[in-house]
Amino acid sequence: MFKLPDKIKKDLPAYETAIRDFLEGMSSWARFSGIRVPWGNYSHRGGKVFMCRVRLPAGVLSPVQLQALADASILYGDGILHITTRQDIQIHNIKIEDIIKVHNFLKEYELSSRGGGGNTIRNITACPLAGVCKEEIFDVREDAISLTEYLIADDVSYNLPRKFKIAFSGCLIDCAGCLVNDVGLLATEKNSTLGYRVFVGGGMGAVSCKAKLLEEFIERKDLGYVITAIRNVFYKYGDRKNKHHNRLRFLIQDLGFEKFKEYYQKELKELRENEYISLRKIEFNYPLSKTITLKENNDKEFKEFLKYNCQPQKQDGFLIVKLRIPRGDLKADIAKKLVGIVEGLSFIEFRTTREQNLYLVNVDAEQIYNLYLKLKNILSDFLYPDTLLDIVACKGSTTCNLGLCNSPALAKELEEMIKNNFLNKKVLERIKIKINGCPNACGQHPIGLVSFCGAVRKIKTRPVPFYKLFLGGKVDLENTHLAFNTGILIPAKNVPSFLKDFLETIENKIDKDLDIYEFIEKEAKTIAEEIADKYGYVPDYSENKDFYIDWGKTEEFSLAGLGAGECGAGVLEIIEADLTEAEINLKEAVKKDYSVQNIKKAIFLTARALLVVRGIDARTEDEALDGFVEKFVKEELVDAKYLRLKAEFNLIKEELNFEERKEKFILAQDFLSDVRKLYQSMDSAFNFPKLQEKQKIPSGAVNQYKLDLKGTPCPINYVKAKLFLENLKKGDILEILLDEGEPINNVPKSLEADSHKVIKIEKLDGFYRVIVEKG
Repeated sequence: MFKLPDKIKKDLPAYETAIRDFLEGMSSWARFSGIRVPWGNYSHRGGKVFMCRVRLPAGVLSPVQLQALADASILYGDGILHITTRQDIQIHNIKIEDIIKVHNFLKEYELSSRGGGGNTIRNITACPLAGVCKEEIFDVREDAISLTEYLIADDVSYNLPRKFKIAFSGCLIDCAGCLVNDVGLLATEKNSTLGYRVFVGGGMGAVSCKAKLLEEFIERKDLGYVITAIRNVFYKYGDRKNKHHNRLRFLIQDLGFEKFKEYYQKELKELRENEYISLRKIEFNYPLSKTITLKENNDKEFKEFLKYNCQPQKQDGFLIVKLRIPRGDLKADIAKKLVGIVEGLSFIEFRTTREQNLYLVNVDAEQIYNLYLKLKNILSDFLYPDTLLDIVACKGSTTCNLGLCNSPALAKELEEMIKNNFLNKKVLERIKIKINGCPNACGQHPIGLVSFCGAVRKIKTRPVPFYKLFLGGKVDLENTHLAFNTGILIPAKNVPSFLKDFLETIENKIDKDLDIYEFIEKEAKTIAEEIADKYGYVPDYSENKDFYIDWGKTEEFSLAGLGAGECGAGVLEIIEADLTEAEINLKEAVKKDYSVQNIKKAIFLTARALLVVRGIDARTEDEALDGFVEKFVKEELVDAKYLRLKAEFNLIKEELNFEERKEKFILAQDFLSDVRKLYQSMDSAFNFPKLQEKQKIPSGAVNQYKLDLKGTPCPINYVKAKLFLENLKKGDILEILLDEGEPINNVPKSLEADSHKVIKIEKLDGFYRVIVEKG
């Protein structure tokens, strides 16, 4: 089983300190988010309570761990465990002061949400039947779990350009969806050696993409090297600053696949030469096969249970029991009862699935009827997993800052409609539905055969919830298809009626031998368009207010609570939070006659901002100032004048007069400007060019000078530059800084008219930099 790395346990006190700093007002919300989200703690809409996304490598969960999660949810959350499409379990509605309590509680059970959010290695998923599937090449659990242990113990895995998702499939059925992950690993065998085919660059979202084949075959022993090499290329070359274009798939598109492979092969070669990577060996206990004869049972519902919920394992005499968990929400008290009914059963293991369900594996077939009766007593709705009734739905607007529509509530309505109309129909086993509350893909609508994603349109001045219809998604290795947007938009309140008519039409057209994917691809859009005409109308608000209220709500639909998504929060958010807060303090300083307190706070925040990329989380003024001098000034990344930064800082005191305070304000202002420029020069791997590299002033000049004319109006700026140049020797170089708002060509043209040579004009953050050679 998974072992939580000691490093994560040892890092918890620092996280506790960050929480306390925020509660005591020492840290901004934005900075706190950059620390909190990579720990897997997201805010709910409104920012009053939080979610903890607990990673479960390969979806594997012992009864003791399920009990612990249930206890944590009851103690600190809302008493509901939410199973995600990446096989995590989320605990919701946690008070901020209880976040660290959840972490400290769960670590005793080898559980953590570390890396559950932000620009990190997310939960590594795997086929939920690993180790028990009759079709598998080998059990991929060991590699999924040991790879997790290796990667999440490394700081690099928490500072990636964007999230990084890995999935393992044990056979050609591809339960994990290899081609819709950043990295997909398909178990295979070559010359009696076990290994993987490796796919890269897949993913789902507003822009989805299928992965490409990177390696036809790698041996299992090389897995750590290969994944680390891919991760390192992403770390070094990925776009950190464009949040809408920074997944691995976009890097591959920008570089071209061949160039990406070249970088990967170079990185792999260097790793093999310089590092030793060996993943932990994990041994699993399997039940021994046995021959049994099941007694005849005439219980009609039990027969349905055997048909839809039970699957024979490769270990004869044992069964996989699939429990449909509607919308992935499992009450904690029910989870504890599930643990109770498997007590005394050997080898029992729980598995979470990307369909948001819960499996029990290694169930003794001789005990199956007794287990069924117990399940029936504690679960009200668990039949028909992996069918039309088994709808996948994200949390939508119920908790998510990005959620537009209440997707779980729509899913619940659709479930009732399906129960009432389609349990004995052909479409029950042929079609599956996925729902997303917004264009992002937490509900995996890009791979749904029939799927919906939330949208909003205004009717006159009032917002109305709608859903876009997607069709044709399919997970099947190289034959994987991404669902296409039909262009059909349906009012949320009409989706159940639309879907009922749509399914009835399909039911009348298909038979058991029909290829349902081919049918959907060729005919379903035309059917949907005809039916959508009937359900596209939205009456005026005065005529029918119901259309203006989302499913599961009583109040009118609005986008209140919609905010910035937190899933990409991390290092850049911490930097930008400090620089923004420093700027705010400078503005406040001006309002308060150059307040000493605001000036010092601005300098502290500016000095601290970039230290995070050097692994320093400065909490005091001394730590920030000393750290900045050590890591940036002495490394020749900024002007050597900042060697005196701490001394200048200590001279800023309340007894200074107005002019002296103004002088210190200008120091802080220039410091912030220089650090912003340094930040802008940072590359994707958090490296900075040396000062002389950034200036790019021609070598061989007699002397080099700098003249800061920001704040000097035209034509005074030209006069000052002209007078300054008159005192230089021919060939000397002058760097001039000018306000962005000034007519930029005036000064250079005037200087050229004076026979000086303008070498370069460069637009920076809020000002221009002009390089002039004395004529």
